[in-house]
Amino acid sequence: MKSIIITSACLLLWAPVEATLYRSKTPPMGWNSYNYYNCNPSEDIMKTNARGLVDLGLADLGYVYVTTDCGWMARDRDSEGRLQWDAALFPSGGKALGDYIHGLGLKFGLYSGAGYYQCGSTDLPASLGFEEIDAQSFAEWAGDSLKYDNCYSSSRDTMADYVSPASTSPERHKKMASVLDGVDRDIAYFICQWGIGEDLGEWAPPIGNIYRISNDIYNAWRSVWRIANQVVPFYKSTTAGAYPDMDMLIVGLNALSLQEEKFHFGMWAINKSPLNIGAPTDPKLTPTASLDVLRNEEAIAINQDPLGKQARLVRRYTEEEWDIWAGELSGSRMVLGIANWKNDSQVVEFDLSASVNVSEAHARDVWAAQDIGAVSGLQKLELAGHEMRLLVLSDIVASTSPPTSTGQYYSAANATLSGGATEVSCGGADCVPAGSKVGDIYPGASVTFDSVVASSGGKRVLGVDFINYELALDSAWGWGSNTRNMTVAINGGRAKRWAFPISGGNWFESDKMLIEVDGFVAGENQIVFGASGNWPAPDLVGFEVFEVFE
Repeated sequence: MKSIIITSACLLLWAPVEATLYRSKTPPMGWNSYNYYNCNPSEDIMKTNARGLVDLGLADLGYVYVTTDCGWMARDRDSEGRLQWDAALFPSGGKALGDYIHGLGLKFGLYSGAGYYQCGSTDLPASLGFEEIDAQSFAEWAGDSLKYDNCYSSSRDTMADYVSPASTSPERHKKMASVLDGVDRDIAYFICQWGIGEDLGEWAPPIGNIYRISNDIYNAWRSVWRIANQVVPFYKSTTAGAYPDMDMLIVGLNALSLQEEKFHFGMWAINKSPLNIGAPTDPKLTPTASLDVLRNEEAIAINQDPLGKQARLVRRYTEEEWDIWAGELSGSRMVLGIANWKNDSQVVEFDLSASVNVSEAHARDVWAAQDIGAVSGLQKLELAGHEMRLLVLSDIVASTSPPTSTGQYYSAANATLSGGATEVSCGGADCVPAGSKVGDIYPGASVTFDSVVASSGGKRVLGVDFINYELALDSAWGWGSNTRNMTVAINGGRAKRWAFPISGGNWFESDKMLIEVDGFVAGENQIVFGASGNWPAPDLVGFEVFEVFE
């Protein structure tokens, strides 16, 4: 029995899948036809772009999977029920295309879906109910990977269903995993269920090489913000073997500025997303500067680091519109992504000890390809609009005075609730660490904590345990952001706003976000949490206070 090539942190198998699981070591890299050619691929298109990967040096950098996305198949299966390649578009057929791609030293990526029809069509067959015969065809064509989509999952009339039990259930994707494991070929399994339903980080890593965590990316800057907010909690399951798919790259599609393309590529790289090029591998169609972004060896090395650890959002400054992301790299190194979401340039300041527990280190600027030298203490960076400054820290000396918890936890269940805010009891290991939460924090509601003790006045870091599962699905095409906003006011001061990302796989899985607040006095303090604007805040589990030593 051959194995599915998967990446997973552990051997967690659903009952029907009994396999010796194989794990790829780094996130897959390659090229996919969809972002530029939509559901209109052809044999010439695939061969031209495969050849381009080689000619432009991209294959040598690791971009080896060449995936024909939606639109490759004929409307009718043959008399034995087998999928057929559209002869007008692919006159040589799938096996010959695979042979050509393999002849270039690349891998042959295939596409189908766990529904009645393929995405982007109304009648092209997908694999629901035909899993066994289709998996055998994929093996006979010498496919190396299968992107498995989720259109027409619950009916033949609705292409994108985000809510029905049939569509949100993982069982159809689990079935194909089990069937692929029985064929006489190792096939990497690329789950594309769009992150709908619940607990994706639990069920997908054991069976999938990569797993889509969001709705589709599209050609706009705001989709980078949306997807970045959805990938946040997958650090819990990402390791050398389990990789969250933030969708294909839009670098080179004339959708973003060059600065935004670097930001986009860097954000995908530090979060260990697969790197799938969506632009043509033709310098006449794709700007050279964009190709250079895709060919940046230092950024690629961060993505392909053997530890396979996803970066974490360690600080967010919503009103100021910038973040700090940090991730562990091999060789006792660290990557920092200082992300300016603001349209304009700005100067940002942060203390290495207070933000990432580093006393001193050697720093290298990835995009500038320059060694900065020794760094310590307060960092002051001037960032262009929509710039992510990527720094790799080495020779790190850990801080001896990082932010330290006061040791007291303030559970939302013990706060004073008003305006309809409601306490909810949680079962088992939910709503960590308090076992309960406060929800329904709509406009006009508040959660007030009195007698929050501080040893002195000034700034503090709050470790806020929150729950947000407001997924941007239908709203992904507009202004959906995967965030809920919450305000925090200290001792009657101005209520300041923070955008909280997705916290986990359901409305009971919490995460912690560290925020810096000012206005504390020595002794007892009052902290009030509330909603911002016309929308509800995330559910609140509680918080702890960290003393900051600068």
